[in-house]
Amino acid sequence: MKHQWHEIAAKVHDNIQRSKAMRRIVMFYLLAALSAHSLAADNEQVQGQGGNILRYSSTQLRIEPSAQENQSYLQVRDTRLEGATTASALQAGRKALEALGYNRIEVDADYGLIRAEKDEVLISQSRQILRGILKLKFPLPGKPDHQTTETLLTLRPGGQAGQVLLRAHIRQTIWDSNGNSRTKLCSDQAVYRQLYDKMNSALSGRQ
Repeated sequence: MKHQWHEIAAKVHDNIQRSKAMRRIVMFYLLAALSAHSLAADNEQVQGQGGNILRYSSTQLRIEPSAQENQSYLQVRDTRLEGATTASALQAGRKALEALGYNRIEVDADYGLIRAEKDEVLISQSRQILRGILKLKFPLPGKPDHQTTETLLTLRPGGQAGQVLLRAHIRQTIWDSNGNSRTKLCSDQAVYRQLYDKMNSALSGRQ
């Protein structure tokens, strides 16, 4: 009987130790997940945290532009459309965005606004399929696979007849194969100039 009590006591002790070890492991992962946002860079704002060591969801980051990027954007965000009215500029904006591949376009004629969005695939379908197969066997890191571009155009009458002032804001979100995303202001001046050229062409009837 005494021997049996020793065995029971030993089993209880082992169970307690395993329970303590399990609690320590769970606490470790929870603390790692909750503090993972501190690993983001100074110019990164975590909007949705999917964990760092323990992956339980996707992570969304908003990247603040650097001083140079912000300056580049400020230099190109505004332009003037000549020989136009707000109504014709809105119509030209829609045509320009359609020509650039935007498939979701909303026009608010009352406030002179255009909101548009488009999605672009960054890798071929064959590579997507290959990565999907490999991920079934190996924990692969995420790779960029598609991009969402959101554009906001604001128009108002200029100081002279037949003049419309335009301000553009373009934001790009890159998604990876694990569902994580990085959103950043587009500061590439060539992207804005291409849009302005398309709008001027639409206004002049060349598009």
